[in-house]
Amino acid sequence: MTYSSFIRSEFLVLWRRKQDIFNALLFFIIVVALFPIGINSSAEFLAPAAAGIVWCAVMLAILMAVEGMFKEDYWDGSLEQWIVSGLSLPLLILLKVIVQWLVVVAPLLVMMPLFSEMLYLPSLSFWVLIMTLLLGSPSLFFIGAVGAALTMSIKQGAVLVMLLILPFYLPVIIFSTLAVKAAEAGLPYSGLLAMLLAMSLLSLVISPLMTAIAVKASVN
Repeated sequence: MTYSSFIRSEFLVLWRRKQDIFNALLFFIIVVALFPIGINSSAEFLAPAAAGIVWCAVMLAILMAVEGMFKEDYWDGSLEQWIVSGLSLPLLILLKVIVQWLVVVAPLLVMMPLFSEMLYLPSLSFWVLIMTLLLGSPSLFFIGAVGAALTMSIKQGAVLVMLLILPFYLPVIIFSTLAVKAAEAGLPYSGLLAMLLAMSLLSLVISPLMTAIAVKASVN
């Protein structure tokens, strides 16, 4: 096995499990669509709350996507092959998370113009929202990977994953929504975007190592 073949196999695995990704995306659509339908459809309410609505929906969709990230690999013995392959286990985990991020976030970005119109998000704030998604969402996947690795041997571990990693998601959501609100108010927001980038880079360094430790502990 090589790193390139591993990446190809991960895309194929996600294609076979496309129903899981579709469910996460559908959940995102339902959450965002229910706010104007079930609470208040006025622009006065939705425009200030748009960033928070989108980010809460993104967080829940990512939680659904990452919960089973390692379960199939655990039950079919793939994780044992990773360990004995001679390749770097943290690097394999890093590649897996990146593939998962691409498959989930790319459709979200494609759908975002439609939902920004639905939520009356100003055009300037829309591009800041896109930047927060690009800079902040990787950290959600890397943090989620640690929780998924810790609970992969539990068949119904979704609630446990949520309890483990949800507190670590809150800073990302807070900084992201603050950046959008700062843009709406005409205030500087580059520092908030820098914080999101810093959190993603920090999780990129720490998460693969911690996830590899959790994977080895579960397999052994």
